[in-house]
Amino acid sequence: MSPVRPGAREGRSAVGSIRTFLYRHRWLRWAAAGGAALIVLVSLGGDPPDPAPSPIETVPPGPASLLPPGTRGVPVPVDSGVFAVHDSVDVHAVLDGAVVVRGALIADAIEHEVVVAVPAEQVDATVDALTTGGVILVLVPAGAERVDGDS
Repeated sequence: MSPVRPGAREGRSAVGSIRTFLYRHRWLRWAAAGGAALIVLVSLGGDPPDPAPSPIETVPPGPASLLPPGTRGVPVPVDSGVFAVHDSVDVHAVLDGAVVVRGALIADAIEHEVVVAVPAEQVDATVDALTTGGVILVLVPAGAERVDGDS
């Protein structure tokens, strides 16, 4: 909407002078609006700044990283909290008391389960003993020699 042409009486007051100026210089409003639109386009059209890099989340190594070469981790349920990571245990079958694995390393110990590093060729026997009656873990003292000569 364009401003109304000022009357002859308004020419002498301050308000009249402003209205006269705005009427005579209508292009000034359009220039101001165009300049504001250009500023908005320039500010919105620029490349957005890259988001701040998020810190790299490092996951602590799991029990698989603690397994010695040639072994597999077999989870064994336990009722005792005496087992700790890096303990050495003998795995005995509950049904007949036979030794399934000698000197197996505990790779992980959580509240009611330990992960035992079993040699790859004895995984089937360990799983079979677990499913047919369970196993008992027997702690082996560090540096203990085998009495019966088994390897």
